[in-house]
Amino acid sequence: MKTLKTSAPYLLLFLLPACGQRLVEFPKAGDAGTDARTADAGIADVRNADVGNFDLGNFDLGNIDVVNADAPSTDLGYIDAPKADTMNADVASTDAPSSDLARTDTAGTDGENTDARHPDAPSADAARTDAPNIFSPDADAGSGDAETGDAGSSDVENSDAENSDSGPVIVVNLGLATPFAIAATAGVTNTITAPITHINGDVVLDPNKTCNAVTVDIMGGFGLCGGKAPVISGKVITNVYPDTTTSAAIKADLNAAFLSITPPAGGPAVGTLGGGTLIASPTTMGNVAGSALVLGDNWFTPGVYKSDTSILITGDITLDGQGDPNAMFVFQSHSTLTTADGAPSPAAHTRILLTNGAKASNVWWQIASSATIGSYSEFQGNVLAAYDITMKTHATACGRSMAGAWVGGAGAFVFDSNVVSVPGGNGCSP
Repeated sequence: MKTLKTSAPYLLLFLLPACGQRLVEFPKAGDAGTDARTADAGIADVRNADVGNFDLGNFDLGNIDVVNADAPSTDLGYIDAPKADTMNADVASTDAPSSDLARTDTAGTDGENTDARHPDAPSADAARTDAPNIFSPDADAGSGDAETGDAGSSDVENSDAENSDSGPVIVVNLGLATPFAIAATAGVTNTITAPITHINGDVVLDPNKTCNAVTVDIMGGFGLCGGKAPVISGKVITNVYPDTTTSAAIKADLNAAFLSITPPAGGPAVGTLGGGTLIASPTTMGNVAGSALVLGDNWFTPGVYKSDTSILITGDITLDGQGDPNAMFVFQSHSTLTTADGAPSPAAHTRILLTNGAKASNVWWQIASSATIGSYSEFQGNVLAAYDITMKTHATACGRSMAGAWVGGAGAFVFDSNVVSVPGGNGCSP
């Protein structure tokens, strides 16, 4: 533009001699009357140049406003190349590739149909996933359907806790009977041989409140007991001490606990804890110290185990908590529990060994008939027997021993230089 405007006068001077007085007119380009300042990209309007009256004196090169000549008088503001409206470009409308994130339906999505272009992560219906019933051993991480809840193929919704590897849920609540080491409904018999029997915990005697056929005192002790009273770190509760109602409430809670670990088809009454693993017949458990561990014989992991007959323990058995401090063990006997007689250490005798987090307080022995703990036995766990409990010479028990735990039973307790302790104190593990 600038070059054209500044050279126009010289071009005219060159043409005038040849053309005489003729009007020289260049082709009409651009808009009529276009001002040099509004000329678009090289369209010089010389229509108004009056060659005939060309006044060199008045030819004002200065009017060719070089200073103001807007080289790009072509209005870039209106150039749409090619109509891409950068000012109004709707970047948000660009959908690459058609993934409309705004339409992702998080409320009703199904993890199974998750499409990278239509992500629907919350399709898993958390409300329907039954966490307590997760059957983890069958989980197949490869085909997780959040709704069928199986980080693989295990169906969380249909998982049955009773069929899981962890076994049935075990909840035992002794209630008011919790601090009691001994219970008996048919009285206590104690034999004096050194050392004297020691009971670490409370005792409840109801309705027969006798020790060696002598009625106990009403001060919370054994009384005279025929001159053969055991030592007690606790109180003796009866149907008259400290009142006429406390012992009945304790017995009711004890009976409820007994039924909570009794199988539905087991004796002596219908209980609520089924799903136990059957102990192979003959139901003799244990082995000599140092023997290889055999599952179901002298080694047991957490769970419920039942015998359709009786349970006899000879030698050592190991209860392995497998690192779980809450591991529960329940042994159900349709008849009796007996541990073999032994001799003082280092000679052989029956032992219940707790390892890897197992606790005496979480071991339960449900006995439909009576229990006999053999001489020098080192017993662990809570014994709830429908009838009698007998502890032979120098046997010890870390755990509660409740004779007559079933409301229909009549259970006497027999001692002979024994130690019985509530778990958690007096050298007895929790």
